[in-house]
Amino acid sequence: MESLERQVQQLEENMSHMHVTNPHISEGSVGWHIEHCLLVMISIISALKKSDINSYRWVFNWRRAWIFFTQKIPRGRVKAPKYVDPLHIDPLHVTDQCVKDQCVKDSLAKVHQLLEEMKTLPSKTYFHHFIFGDLDLKDTHYFLRIHTHHHLKIMAELINDDAKARQ
Repeated sequence: MESLERQVQQLEENMSHMHVTNPHISEGSVGWHIEHCLLVMISIISALKKSDINSYRWVFNWRRAWIFFTQKIPRGRVKAPKYVDPLHIDPLHVTDQCVKDQCVKDSLAKVHQLLEEMKTLPSKTYFHHFIFGDLDLKDTHYFLRIHTHHHLKIMAELINDDAKARQ
């Protein structure tokens, strides 16, 4: 699996396909998946920055252990929380189910800044995931890589299907 920085670069490269959709593959367009990944990174890294390192408590979580072991998130099992769903957070973000380019560019700039800040955070900073519980900095970084990889695979499927349809 690629580094998080490389994955963000791949998200940027997919921007030229933001309009691509296929409801048989995913409810969201490529643009939706890009913006969703960026919103997740923004909200999680922001939560890391605000966390109280003295409150962090590791607790075994079998779902987290399984996802981290397999490095795969099953498709269609969990719906994105509204605060990281581009269709719910700001209606101005979208036109006909497609995310606007400028919104994605703004989010990308914010993610680049936050990834740099993330490198300076103490190892016991954490955020609380609604399924996996508390994730420290190292586990958060790993989760972000798995999550982004999951969406990059869906985007690749959407883009490849679109290319086949044009032939």
